[in-house]
Amino acid sequence: MRVLIAGGSGAVGALVVPELAAHHQVTVLDPLPPAVDVPFVRGSVTDHDDVRHAAEGHDALVYLAMGRKDGWREGQEWVASHFAVNVTGLYVTLGACAEAGVRVAVHASSMSVFDGYATRDYAKRPEPDAVDAYGLTKRLGEQVCEAAAREHGLTVTSLRLVHPMPDEEWQAYAGGLPDLVTAGSDVAAAFVAALERRGPGYAAYTITGDYERTALDWTPALHDLGWWPRARRRRE
Repeated sequence: MRVLIAGGSGAVGALVVPELAAHHQVTVLDPLPPAVDVPFVRGSVTDHDDVRHAAEGHDALVYLAMGRKDGWREGQEWVASHFAVNVTGLYVTLGACAEAGVRVAVHASSMSVFDGYATRDYAKRPEPDAVDAYGLTKRLGEQVCEAAAREHGLTVTSLRLVHPMPDEEWQAYAGGLPDLVTAGSDVAAAFVAALERRGPGYAAYTITGDYERTALDWTPALHDLGWWPRARRRRE
């Protein structure tokens, strides 16, 4: 499969692109070149012509673009960058890819679409409800994906990631919610699996390192994608 990876030069791209390249013919669309040696097209997800040109001849889209990481959650420029990428850029990219004949898309979402995702009762509050700028843009991005699936007849999958990081960093991680954060190898495997989903329309799945499902339930990803968190921390 020929896969266009939008935003493949960022932090999540560093985790995902090598594994995708091992399974598919990939092209990265990004303002900056990726760290790995794969075909690269310089461009922006908010520029329809850039995306339309890059998507020509591709079968699938993986959307990894993200806003500014520096000054996290600080200032209106930071907010604007995330609305531009997570909402406007996603809308532009899905539309341009559909015009080019792409039929499958996988979107990097976040469990931040839920307010208090680590402690909430999902039986009582099952729908995304974040109101902070980052969670809201990801929540709106999922709505964009659902709309694109309906408008263009695409198969679109959102993967709700939980703090993805390289495996060695994950092994040593001592920050908050250590059982929920996700090893990069598991994140990459989720994208590979999601590209194979052929069910109609839109679906979203939880992708987390919580392999005992103490707080987050990844059972739907196992059922539909054949994915589960395989990484285990080394015991001293």
